[in-house]
Amino acid sequence: MGEASRKLSATKKFITEYPTCCFCGGKRAATTREHMPPKSLFDNSHRPDKLIMPACAECNRFTSTADLTAAIVSRWHYDSGDQERVDHKRLVARVRKQAPELIAEWTKPNSVERKRARQHLRNHGVPVAYDAGIASIGSQTIRQLNLFAHKAVLALYFEHFRKPLLSSGCFSAFWKTKEDFARHGIPPYLLEIMPEYGTLVQGRWNEHETFEYRHAVNVNDGLFGCFARLRSGLFVGGFAATDAGVAGSELADWLRPDDPQTMVKLPRFQEKNWS
Repeated sequence: MGEASRKLSATKKFITEYPTCCFCGGKRAATTREHMPPKSLFDNSHRPDKLIMPACAECNRFTSTADLTAAIVSRWHYDSGDQERVDHKRLVARVRKQAPELIAEWTKPNSVERKRARQHLRNHGVPVAYDAGIASIGSQTIRQLNLFAHKAVLALYFEHFRKPLLSSGCFSAFWKTKEDFARHGIPPYLLEIMPEYGTLVQGRWNEHETFEYRHAVNVNDGLFGCFARLRSGLFVGGFAATDAGVAGSELADWLRPDDPQTMVKLPRFQEKNWS
């Protein structure tokens, strides 16, 4: 059996065991295996075949730009290696074809605005070099990163419960860049409430430098929380509950699992770091 046939067989076996998509509340049948975090996050798109989720064709296709956005933003830091620069160039070329509005947003600042942005970051404790590149994170990028954060929470919920979060449940998510934590670091309470650790490991192959996460799971009450680091530039996290009733009066601040194409139209998806 060739490699392509083995992959097809593995996919059929996987979606037979997990027949509904974990990204739209189980509304549609799964047709493929989805990697979370995506292959594009890793050097040369090479990652262990772990953290695999069932996805429908619609969710797989619609969230592909969000995956690319997260993979690129996660590489925006101060000491990129050769492979990171090669991958960044390749991924940006894909976005240029797939979502040119993102390229326009990232390259919008002129030289004066970039100079002001560097000084603003330095004033807030971010050690930015004077020749560092500056990209603008505006509404288009925020929308995609919000979508990615919610996708990540749903994916990791599936990983630990082995079933999609249905519309009877609820969830919330957030994202942060390295600049958000530059002055005071990651809030200790996030690490304290999520004591368990996870990453991608296959034999001696350990991808903790590219992706690692903390999490907490209460199977009896159907509660889940996670906080993940993607490379050196992006952090995502959030919470999920199998029964939306546990959110009580705070339910208005959470979401019911739904088609990502519906969720992303909500006004809150245009805002950064709500949870």
